[in-house]
Amino acid sequence: MHDVELWSLDELCDHAFAIFEELAVDNLTASDYQAYQQHYESQSYVDLVPPGEGWEELAGTELDPQLHFEAQIGLAGEAGAPDRVLARILLSRDKDESLCHALWRGQF
Repeated sequence: MHDVELWSLDELCDHAFAIFEELAVDNLTASDYQAYQQHYESQSYVDLVPPGEGWEELAGTELDPQLHFEAQIGLAGEAGAPDRVLARILLSRDKDESLCHALWRGQF
């Protein structure tokens, strides 16, 4: 068995943002993408949470709660408005595991 090289949680957030920014233009509605472009510096966020329901079926494998995280990326709400989650991305902390699935606003 080999040693597993893991992303730190901060690195995993950066990795999630990089994936999001690469794919967002092709997967968000024009209005959501425009809102993200206008407000990403002041309102964008990523939250790492345990994988929600449905990810194991989508990924086709059992998920390890110590290795697999759901990155929720969106825009923070202003003046009491709710946050706008734009994407949910399933990632592994294992740098050698290529697991990556995304659900975009409107798909969840």
